[in-house]
Amino acid sequence: MMRTSRRTWSIAVAAATMVWAAGGIACAQYADLPSDPAYAWATGAGPESRFAAASGEAEKDLAARVKDLESALKKIKDKEAADKKKAASAPSVKLGGRVYFDSITFGQNAVSRANLGDAQDTSFFRTARLSAEGEGFDVMYYKVEVDFAPRRDITTSVASGHSHTVSAQQTSFKDVYFGIKELPLVGKVQVGHFKEPFSLEELTSSRFITFTERALPNVLVPQRNLGIMIGNHTASENATWAMGAFRTVDDMPPYLADDASIYAFTARGTWLPWYDEATEGRGLLHVGGAYSYRDYSNNTLRLSARPETGAGPLIIDSRIGGVDTLTGVADTQLYGAELAAVYGPFSIQTEYIACLFERTATNQDPYVHGAYVYLSYFLTGEHRPYKRSSGTFDRVKPFTNFFRVRTSDGSVETGSGAIELAYRYSYLNADNSILLGGYASDHTFGVNWYLNPYTRVMCDYTHANVDVKGGGPNTYIDCFTIRAAFDF
Repeated sequence: MMRTSRRTWSIAVAAATMVWAAGGIACAQYADLPSDPAYAWATGAGPESRFAAASGEAEKDLAARVKDLESALKKIKDKEAADKKKAASAPSVKLGGRVYFDSITFGQNAVSRANLGDAQDTSFFRTARLSAEGEGFDVMYYKVEVDFAPRRDITTSVASGHSHTVSAQQTSFKDVYFGIKELPLVGKVQVGHFKEPFSLEELTSSRFITFTERALPNVLVPQRNLGIMIGNHTASENATWAMGAFRTVDDMPPYLADDASIYAFTARGTWLPWYDEATEGRGLLHVGGAYSYRDYSNNTLRLSARPETGAGPLIIDSRIGGVDTLTGVADTQLYGAELAAVYGPFSIQTEYIACLFERTATNQDPYVHGAYVYLSYFLTGEHRPYKRSSGTFDRVKPFTNFFRVRTSDGSVETGSGAIELAYRYSYLNADNSILLGGYASDHTFGVNWYLNPYTRVMCDYTHANVDVKGGGPNTYIDCFTIRAAFDF
């Protein structure tokens, strides 16, 4: 009996010890959980109280964040008000610039060298510009831009039935204008030296175009001239229009408009049938058209084009054997049609441009026309931004800028920038009796690497085919261009 009692007592002690140990472990793991719900509620230690406390902390954090945002917004508004007040008394000044460094390599066979001359590989500054722009007195704006690296063709010899040219470097004016904005109906009035409103590709800044050079039909497009222009857009920015009267002037010294200058009227309109507001233009459809009448008053006109490179031989030229063939031009009429679409990282753009000549000295009125179409795709997912107020494309902004840094723990963090692939086909069709190279077509393949919104490396390969005047063998030239571009 005694022995049974001792055994029972031992078992009871062991069981009590195990229960005590288990309770200790439970208390250690769930020390923050009260054992009595009534007590927990009364003392504020229950889950409801802890939830309320957490909610209170979140509300305090949210309130602090809202306060910080309000403070930041106030600083922005104060700065805008100060800038506006300053601009009302004196014009603001914003300095800018751009630098493009190009290297071009050519490939030719014997026929190509005989017809086009021996194209020399070259490296040069395609563009080196400085600019100042700003606003003042609430409604006025201005811009002054000078290029220190433009290249002008100079005829050095005549051979093989065409003019051989080299390029000389001279300083030139680019945009030099001022204007008044926010006017009723007309929107803005602009006076000075600037681009005529014609062609989507021409009006899109060279900082934002997809290829190093514009397409072959751009030889027909008006460039910067002296003039006055009005233009506006709808309140929804789904449509734009611009028109102006111009007088041609060379953008090289001495910058004079004389009796040899022509008078022109040019107009352009654009429309966005579709624009994805939610994604800020990752989906859009652009339609546009332009017209220009140009009075030459029996002057001589020269048309010439390179194979979509900044330097090299001319594959289209109205100066044959050193003699201008487009003489006695009374006037010309230019017509342009534009179409572009963006769908996420994919885009397509095309234009058709035609020029009708009327000549006084002959019954031969040539008709020159051309077109291009190109496709682009961002491997990294970006898209081509669109500037709705002007109906042109804008600056590409990579999702992540290019960088490579070593962190404190020794690992390497990188950013890729944006990668874009592109292909373009373009042609220019002219009368063989008027132009050397009556028909030319280019195939261009491009790769663009955007290190950040202001820096990119561009690589273009162009295969140009040229019909030769007089029934000679057609020829070709291959061009490889690499460009390092930066602007600020």
